[in-house]
Amino acid sequence: MARADVMQDTPQRLVPGRECGECKVCCVTLSIDTPEIQKLAASPCRYSLGGGCDIYESRPPVCRAFFCGWRRSAAFPENWRPDTSGIFAVLEANSDPQFGPLAVALTLLADPFVTVRDSAFIDFVVRNLGNKVALYLILPGPKGMQSPRLSLNNPLMTEAAARSHTEVGDVLEGLVQRLPAHPPTPHAMDYRGHDVST
Repeated sequence: MARADVMQDTPQRLVPGRECGECKVCCVTLSIDTPEIQKLAASPCRYSLGGGCDIYESRPPVCRAFFCGWRRSAAFPENWRPDTSGIFAVLEANSDPQFGPLAVALTLLADPFVTVRDSAFIDFVVRNLGNKVALYLILPGPKGMQSPRLSLNNPLMTEAAARSHTEVGDVLEGLVQRLPAHPPTPHAMDYRGHDVST
């Protein structure tokens, strides 16, 4: 699970054997703002209210192109499918030259205090900090709002990772406690005409 596992996989190179199944986390959590389709963050897409996507065969390009980090990279543990793990990992473009071309945004959908104390989650954070991967921690916000994020690439976390996994868990828990103090911001859509938010 080296840095290359996270950094080199693309939507066209998916992890064999991993399927979305009944997971619809991306259909709820993400905001979409394209000419073809718009959707507010934290709002289920109206086409995904049943057992899957009602327009799957004709879904817009933005939906066809998106795959969460769990589908894109074997660096994410096998049991991290978002709907079952409560961890929604997204690979994003990164412009900070001290890190690689992609960053990992980790949205904690389940009880965040339980998640950040899980040994597999701590292992993932420690390993990727050591590999100079940009990591962000996010808690889902209210409908239509952009959730704040905190960088995990900070001196406190780096020092904790050099000492013990227990200390990393302590720092992660502190970040989870701090996140609500950072208010979410409204997301102003650039496009109109096909809002599928519910």
